[in-house]
Amino acid sequence: MTASPPATPLLAPPPAFFTPEFFHDPHPRFDALRARGPATAVTGFSGHRIWVVPGYEDVRTALTHPGVRKDEWRRPELRERHQIDPERRRDVNVRIRNNMINSDGPEHQRLRQATQQALSPARTELLRPRLAELTDRRLDALCAAGPGPLDLRADFTYPCAIDAIAHVLGLGQEERTDFRTWFDILMIQGSSQSVRDVSATIADYAEAVVDRRIAQQDARSPAPSDSEGLISTLVAGRAGPCPLNRHELASTVFLLLIAGMESANALANGMLALLSHPEQLAALRADRSLLPGAIEETLRYDGSFRAVGPRYTDQPVRLGETTVPEGEFLLLALQAAHRDPRRYPDPHRFDITRTDHQHLGMGHAAHRCVGSKVGHAQLEIGYGKLLDRFPDMRLAVPAEDIRHRPSMTMNWLESLPVTLW
Repeated sequence: MTASPPATPLLAPPPAFFTPEFFHDPHPRFDALRARGPATAVTGFSGHRIWVVPGYEDVRTALTHPGVRKDEWRRPELRERHQIDPERRRDVNVRIRNNMINSDGPEHQRLRQATQQALSPARTELLRPRLAELTDRRLDALCAAGPGPLDLRADFTYPCAIDAIAHVLGLGQEERTDFRTWFDILMIQGSSQSVRDVSATIADYAEAVVDRRIAQQDARSPAPSDSEGLISTLVAGRAGPCPLNRHELASTVFLLLIAGMESANALANGMLALLSHPEQLAALRADRSLLPGAIEETLRYDGSFRAVGPRYTDQPVRLGETTVPEGEFLLLALQAAHRDPRRYPDPHRFDITRTDHQHLGMGHAAHRCVGSKVGHAQLEIGYGKLLDRFPDMRLAVPAEDIRHRPSMTMNWLESLPVTLW
């Protein structure tokens, strides 16, 4: 039996990596990290040691490796062992962690299957007319506001995403709240205390929504119709082959809300890419058959996820010539993988005519996004209607002045200033 190579020596402490310069333009640092090797230990954004994996094939390997686990919360001693700056520690309420994104193996499959059945391709097609109608209403509001400048992210892509996920989940108007502020705190800019506070608020909200649906279902016998939304469908599934308990249902509601909001960031990032490359935008305007490929290219070039993780190793994991020891955190850098020249020719070029669409922006294998069909439908509708309504839309500031929010995992714009006509 061939012995595994020795683990790459750890840096103590590992260097700071997530600096303001990185958040403004991560690709020079990712390129340098990729040239250095398959995995490098750095100091994570929340102050713990983490290994960044920047290569496409290595990220794919880690996404499916049996020794790479998702549920880091089951190993609290790892967080204590690797914590470098305790003041930056972020603890999310346990009541919203019990979902498919934080599970492995059979448990992941059980949690995923219940939601996957309720988001079938057929059901997605039934959603399209209503999603288009909701998008038109937001576009009407943009037109009424005048030519701008305005923030397309705040004034269009986010409201559209909230409308869409509320419809998909079956949330009434009285059940809508300030989702955007919650998730900005939780995913991007929150202090340790604010993350604890807002995650508890989200857990209370999700449990209250689930409890109302359970009470409604218990008061009647017929199964809910598709028009009643995904939460009612999942609650009705408590008697089926993949039942979710109350806490799992509430945590799944939280996860679906976040997933639904991600379409806002994907659309904003994609519009920035198109508006920053006038020749590509002109080609798409001239030939709408390019739209499916353009969507895939925007997800590769500048998708809404910078990375996935942290995940952890429960055995030594071999990535190329590097072995990451057992008990280490991993950050799988999708942004870097999507600009890997060993996978994509001229990877920093934005080209909507690319035919290689095997990006990782919607996940991979068993962990592919369960709502990817709905997400693609939202993007198709959003891009198509923006192109139809505003043929002269342009950036209101130079592209290099547009900033991204500081996050280790999310690739979100601060704003997207545009002029509509």
